[in-house]
Amino acid sequence: MSSIGYSSDESRAALVSKYPDLEPSARAENPNILCPFHRLLERAGLYDMNTDGPGPILVSVLKITKAAKEFGCSIAQCGFVATAVSGGQVATLTSTFANVNIESLHTALGVAHDCGLTFAKGGSTVNDAHRARTLAALASLQDAEGHLQYEDLVTVKESICAEQGVKNVFAGKTEMKLIYSFLGGKERGFIDYADVERFLHAELPLTIDAPDGR
Repeated sequence: MSSIGYSSDESRAALVSKYPDLEPSARAENPNILCPFHRLLERAGLYDMNTDGPGPILVSVLKITKAAKEFGCSIAQCGFVATAVSGGQVATLTSTFANVNIESLHTALGVAHDCGLTFAKGGSTVNDAHRARTLAALASLQDAEGHLQYEDLVTVKESICAEQGVKNVFAGKTEMKLIYSFLGGKERGFIDYADVERFLHAELPLTIDAPDGR
Protein backbone atom coordinates (compact mmCIF):
# COMPACT_ATOMS: atom_id res chain seq x y z
CA MET A 1 0.00 0.00 0.00
CA SER A 2 1.52 3.28 -1.02
CA SER A 3 1.00 6.51 0.86
CA ILE A 4 0.36 9.79 -0.89
CA GLY A 5 2.02 13.01 0.21
CA TYR A 6 3.17 12.10 3.70
CA SER A 7 5.02 9.44 5.65
CA SER A 8 3.79 7.00 8.24
CA ASP A 9 5.49 9.09 10.96
CA GLU A 10 3.58 12.20 9.87
CA SER A 11 0.25 10.40 9.65
CA ARG A 12 0.77 8.87 13.09
CA ALA A 13 1.61 12.28 14.56
CA ALA A 14 -1.55 13.69 12.99
CA LEU A 15 -3.66 10.97 14.61
CA VAL A 16 -2.11 11.58 18.03
CA SER A 17 -2.73 15.31 17.63
CA LYS A 18 -6.36 14.78 16.67
CA TYR A 19 -6.99 12.08 19.27
CA PRO A 20 -4.78 12.94 22.27
CA ASP A 21 -6.18 10.01 24.27
CA LEU A 22 -4.22 7.73 21.96
CA GLU A 23 -0.91 8.48 23.63
CA PRO A 24 -0.52 8.31 26.47
CA SER A 25 -3.91 6.82 27.22
CA ALA A 26 -5.37 7.38 30.67
CA ARG A 27 -8.23 5.05 29.75
CA ALA A 28 -7.83 1.32 30.28
CA GLU A 29 -8.48 -0.99 27.37
CA ASN A 30 -11.95 -2.52 27.25
CA PRO A 31 -11.47 -6.30 27.64
CA ASN A 32 -14.98 -6.92 26.30
CA ILE A 33 -13.86 -5.78 22.83
CA LEU A 34 -12.09 -8.76 21.30
CA CYS A 35 -10.80 -7.04 18.15
CA PRO A 36 -7.59 -5.11 18.94
CA PHE A 37 -8.37 -2.53 16.24
CA HIS A 38 -11.80 -1.73 17.72
CA ARG A 39 -10.26 -1.79 21.19
CA LEU A 40 -7.75 0.83 20.06
CA LEU A 41 -10.43 3.06 18.50
CA GLU A 42 -12.65 2.82 21.58
CA ARG A 43 -9.71 3.62 23.84
CA ALA A 44 -8.96 6.67 21.70
CA GLY A 45 -12.50 7.92 22.28
CA LEU A 46 -13.83 7.50 18.74
CA TYR A 47 -16.88 5.59 19.97
CA ASP A 48 -17.71 7.76 22.99
CA MET A 49 -20.83 9.26 21.41
CA ASN A 50 -22.24 5.80 20.78
CA THR A 51 -23.01 4.90 24.38
CA ASP A 52 -24.85 6.71 27.15
CA GLY A 53 -24.13 4.94 30.37
CA PRO A 54 -24.54 1.18 30.78
CA GLY A 55 -25.52 -0.77 27.69
CA PRO A 56 -24.05 -2.04 24.44
CA ILE A 57 -21.70 0.08 22.37
CA LEU A 58 -23.48 0.14 19.01
CA VAL A 59 -21.48 1.76 16.23
CA SER A 60 -22.72 2.28 12.71
CA VAL A 61 -20.97 0.51 9.86
CA LEU A 62 -20.48 3.91 8.22
CA LYS A 63 -18.71 5.32 11.27
CA ILE A 64 -16.49 2.24 11.55
CA THR A 65 -15.43 2.40 7.91
CA LYS A 66 -14.69 6.14 8.14
CA ALA A 67 -12.66 5.70 11.32
CA ALA A 68 -10.85 2.68 9.92
CA LYS A 69 -9.96 4.56 6.75
CA GLU A 70 -8.56 7.42 8.81
CA PHE A 71 -6.36 4.91 10.66
CA GLY A 72 -5.12 3.30 7.44
CA CYS A 73 -7.56 0.48 6.73
CA SER A 74 -9.25 0.61 3.33
CA ILE A 75 -13.03 0.79 3.01
CA ALA A 76 -12.88 -2.28 0.79
CA GLN A 77 -11.31 -4.30 3.62
CA CYS A 78 -12.66 -2.88 6.87
CA GLY A 79 -15.98 -1.83 5.38
CA PHE A 80 -16.59 -5.38 4.21
CA VAL A 81 -15.68 -6.81 7.60
CA ALA A 82 -17.87 -4.32 9.48
CA THR A 83 -20.84 -5.04 7.23
CA ALA A 84 -20.36 -8.78 7.63
CA VAL A 85 -20.21 -8.46 11.41
CA SER A 86 -23.37 -6.35 11.44
CA GLY A 87 -25.22 -8.93 9.37
CA GLY A 88 -23.95 -11.75 11.55
CA GLN A 89 -25.07 -10.02 14.72
CA VAL A 90 -28.52 -9.29 13.31
CA ALA A 91 -28.86 -13.01 12.69
CA THR A 92 -28.15 -13.68 16.37
CA LEU A 93 -30.24 -10.72 17.61
CA THR A 94 -27.28 -8.97 19.27
CA SER A 95 -27.32 -5.88 17.09
CA THR A 96 -29.46 -3.95 14.63
CA PHE A 97 -29.08 -3.61 10.89
CA ALA A 98 -26.16 -1.39 9.83
CA ASN A 99 -24.79 -1.29 13.40
CA VAL A 100 -22.12 -3.30 15.15
CA ASN A 101 -22.13 -4.17 18.84
CA ILE A 102 -18.39 -4.03 19.34
CA GLU A 103 -18.59 -5.70 22.75
CA SER A 104 -20.29 -8.75 21.22
CA LEU A 105 -18.08 -9.48 18.24
CA HIS A 106 -18.00 -13.13 19.27
CA THR A 107 -21.73 -13.42 18.45
CA ALA A 108 -21.41 -12.46 14.77
CA LEU A 109 -22.60 -15.51 12.87
CA GLY A 110 -20.20 -16.48 10.08
CA VAL A 111 -17.57 -13.93 11.16
CA ALA A 112 -16.71 -14.76 14.77
CA HIS A 113 -13.85 -17.22 15.08
CA ASP A 114 -11.84 -19.17 17.61
CA CYS A 115 -8.03 -19.37 17.91
CA GLY A 116 -7.80 -15.67 18.64
CA LEU A 117 -4.56 -13.89 19.42
CA THR A 118 -5.82 -12.35 22.65
CA PHE A 119 -8.74 -14.50 23.81
CA ALA A 120 -9.05 -18.13 24.77
CA LYS A 121 -11.15 -20.66 22.87
CA GLY A 122 -14.81 -19.74 23.24
CA GLY A 123 -13.86 -16.65 25.24
CA SER A 124 -15.77 -13.38 25.20
CA THR A 125 -13.12 -11.20 26.84
CA VAL A 126 -9.41 -10.55 26.42
CA ASN A 127 -7.36 -13.12 28.33
CA ASP A 128 -4.03 -11.72 29.55
CA ALA A 129 -2.37 -15.13 29.87
CA HIS A 130 -3.41 -16.14 26.33
CA ARG A 131 -2.22 -12.82 24.92
CA ALA A 132 1.12 -13.24 26.67
CA ARG A 133 1.56 -16.72 25.14
CA THR A 134 0.76 -15.33 21.69
CA LEU A 135 3.32 -12.57 22.08
CA ALA A 136 5.93 -14.98 23.38
CA ALA A 137 5.43 -17.17 20.31
CA LEU A 138 5.79 -14.16 18.02
CA ALA A 139 8.83 -12.89 19.92
CA SER A 140 10.56 -16.21 19.29
CA LEU A 141 10.15 -15.70 15.52
CA GLN A 142 11.46 -12.13 15.25
CA ASP A 143 14.79 -11.62 13.55
CA ALA A 144 17.85 -9.86 14.99
CA GLU A 145 16.29 -6.47 14.16
CA GLY A 146 12.97 -7.25 15.81
CA HIS A 147 11.15 -7.76 12.52
CA LEU A 148 8.37 -10.22 11.69
CA GLN A 149 7.16 -11.47 8.33
CA TYR A 150 3.53 -12.07 7.38
CA GLU A 151 4.27 -15.81 7.46
CA ASP A 152 5.25 -15.47 11.14
CA LEU A 153 1.78 -14.15 11.98
CA VAL A 154 0.23 -17.03 10.06
CA THR A 155 2.46 -19.57 11.79
CA VAL A 156 1.44 -18.41 15.25
CA LYS A 157 -2.21 -18.16 14.29
CA GLU A 158 -2.24 -21.67 12.85
CA SER A 159 -0.44 -23.05 15.90
CA ILE A 160 -3.13 -21.60 18.16
CA CYS A 161 -5.82 -23.13 15.98
CA ALA A 162 -4.08 -26.51 16.02
CA GLU A 163 -3.68 -26.39 19.80
CA GLN A 164 -7.39 -25.62 20.20
CA GLY A 165 -8.43 -28.24 17.67
CA VAL A 166 -10.27 -25.78 15.42
CA LYS A 167 -9.95 -24.70 11.81
CA ASN A 168 -8.63 -21.28 10.89
CA VAL A 169 -11.60 -19.79 9.03
CA PHE A 170 -11.71 -16.94 6.50
CA ALA A 171 -12.28 -14.29 9.18
CA GLY A 172 -9.22 -15.42 11.10
CA LYS A 173 -7.06 -15.39 7.98
CA THR A 174 -8.34 -11.91 7.07
CA GLU A 175 -7.42 -10.67 10.54
CA MET A 176 -3.75 -11.56 9.96
CA LYS A 177 -3.75 -9.71 6.64
CA LEU A 178 -5.27 -6.60 8.19
CA ILE A 179 -2.78 -6.59 11.07
CA TYR A 180 0.17 -6.96 8.70
CA SER A 181 -1.17 -4.20 6.47
CA PHE A 182 -2.02 -1.83 9.34
CA LEU A 183 1.49 -2.16 10.78
CA GLY A 184 3.04 -1.16 7.47
CA GLY A 185 3.97 -4.64 6.31
CA LYS A 186 2.88 -4.31 2.69
CA GLU A 187 4.87 -1.12 2.27
CA ARG A 188 8.02 -2.19 4.17
CA GLY A 189 8.04 -5.95 3.63
CA PHE A 190 8.06 -6.61 7.40
CA ILE A 191 6.50 -5.42 10.65
CA ASP A 192 8.06 -4.76 14.04
CA TYR A 193 7.41 -7.18 16.89
CA ALA A 194 7.22 -4.17 19.24
CA ASP A 195 4.36 -2.78 17.16
CA VAL A 196 2.44 -6.06 17.35
CA GLU A 197 2.90 -5.98 21.12
CA ARG A 198 1.59 -2.43 21.30
CA PHE A 199 -1.31 -3.18 18.97
CA LEU A 200 -2.49 -6.25 20.88
CA HIS A 201 -2.52 -4.09 24.02
CA ALA A 202 -4.70 -1.48 22.26
CA GLU A 203 -1.84 1.01 22.00
CA LEU A 204 -1.07 2.94 18.83
CA PRO A 205 1.87 1.25 17.04
CA LEU A 206 4.93 3.34 16.23
CA THR A 207 4.62 2.44 12.55
CA ILE A 208 1.27 2.36 10.79
CA ASP A 209 0.18 2.27 7.18
CA ALA A 210 -0.32 5.87 6.08
CA PRO A 211 -3.90 6.53 4.91
CA ASP A 212 -4.01 7.34 1.21
CA GLY A 213 -7.61 8.32 0.57
CA ARG A 214 -8.80 4.86 -0.41
